[in-house]
Amino acid sequence: MKMKKIWTVAMVAAGMLAAAPAMSQEKLNVFWVKGFYKAEDDALYAAIKKFEAKYKNVKVELSQYPIQDMIPKTVAALDSGTPPDVAYADVYDFQVTASWAYDGKLEDISSVINPIRARFAGNTVETTFLFNNKENKRAYYAFPIKQQTMHIQYWADMLADAGFKESDIPTAWKDYWDFWCGKVQTAHRQKNRSAQFWHGQPHGRGLQRLVFLLLDFHGCIQHQAGQ
Repeated sequence: MKMKKIWTVAMVAAGMLAAAPAMSQEKLNVFWVKGFYKAEDDALYAAIKKFEAKYKNVKVELSQYPIQDMIPKTVAALDSGTPPDVAYADVYDFQVTASWAYDGKLEDISSVINPIRARFAGNTVETTFLFNNKENKRAYYAFPIKQQTMHIQYWADMLADAGFKESDIPTAWKDYWDFWCGKVQTAHRQKNRSAQFWHGQPHGRGLQRLVFLLLDFHGCIQHQAGQ
């Protein structure tokens, strides 16, 4: 029997399998990114073997894909109505987790997160507390298990043009994105700092404007999806 939604994560590792809520299933369909090193895949296979030895009524069906194929493969599975029960790829975190939660495509795993929530860093677990527009609620829709660095570049003179100083940039997660996606972007639009596109390579201030666009295209869209 297939679950209607994906049990997925912002960032996951093999340990997640041990907590998967599928004990009554005969098969557990898992999508997992192909490791860059043999040791990564070996660790995954060992975890699956250990899981199947403990839960003898469950068979793990593993599908592995290169990192660039994980989102297309998962979207195709969602569209066909046969999503995986558990899915892992680092790219989920910063590209689709928030929007899938918003669209009601992910399982609410609050019952898994809440009993162990104190064991997570606050700025880690809160990134998986997302809004589900279908059910009009916030809940935990991903299992955070590792962190990565997200880099954002900005030009100090453009920040000044918007009427702000570097010391104005907040350090709290929500306030940080509210600052860039609301105050800074709005100020630049009001000053007619619209992006300019060329058929060739952008140069100078045009490149700077395009970098500011990346904030809107990447982080801001994810932030808005999680509102």
